[in-house]
Amino acid sequence: MSTGISIQGLWKAFPSAESKDEVLVAVEDVSLEVRENEFVCVLGPSGCGKSTLLRVAAGLEQASLGSVTTESRPSVVFQEHGVFPWLTVAENVAYPLKLRGVPRAERRERVRELLQLVGLTEFASYYPAQISGGMRQRTSVARALADDGNVLLMDEPFGALDEQTRVALQQELLRIWERTSKSVLFITHSVDEALTLADRVVVMSHRPGRIIAEIEIPFGRPRDIIELRRDPRYGEITYQLWNLLEHGTEQGEAA
Repeated sequence: MSTGISIQGLWKAFPSAESKDEVLVAVEDVSLEVRENEFVCVLGPSGCGKSTLLRVAAGLEQASLGSVTTESRPSVVFQEHGVFPWLTVAENVAYPLKLRGVPRAERRERVRELLQLVGLTEFASYYPAQISGGMRQRTSVARALADDGNVLLMDEPFGALDEQTRVALQQELLRIWERTSKSVLFITHSVDEALTLADRVVVMSHRPGRIIAEIEIPFGRPRDIIELRRDPRYGEITYQLWNLLEHGTEQGEAA
């Protein structure tokens, strides 16, 4: 199976705010591959460098050392609603297609398909201020899918939503992913979210962020994320992941 994302020996350091002669290491010697059509969640505590890792993978930050290669130009969804308030839902989704010079008729048809995919067809002419936070995040996902690459990078896209909306969008994301078969690298600090979505969970230590464990998730697909919680293995892996997070510093230093 081919690789959608390959990260090799990645280090990322920033200048220290306290001294011009020092640097702050955010990510330390991370190597990770996301296979074609695989959904990988990176799990770690706040400030461990997982968002920095994604930004380097997206080409928004330059690696200090190491390399990142992707099968195609990645599409990115951030936690904040990445929509333009002056454009309608349909115009937001069409924006990357317009930038690529896709003909108007083809662009209109692609937007129609994507809005149907994320359940926003009847809100096509609405502006972001007129719809809910969950709908704005669906718009962000649809716009990322409009890029039509094989790699999707997501940085805690549901972190600011209420629990009910978050669960609904997690289920929606799984449905979309199963139809589009993209390679997904998904950043989260939620054990529950990682277990719900991933084929594999990569656990990072406290800063500087290092990979301390990779856990294969045994649940089949398609998944019903409500029924998933009734599986006895769900509790067992939850305990395993929480234990890794709690002792991440010690295990990272021992590695």
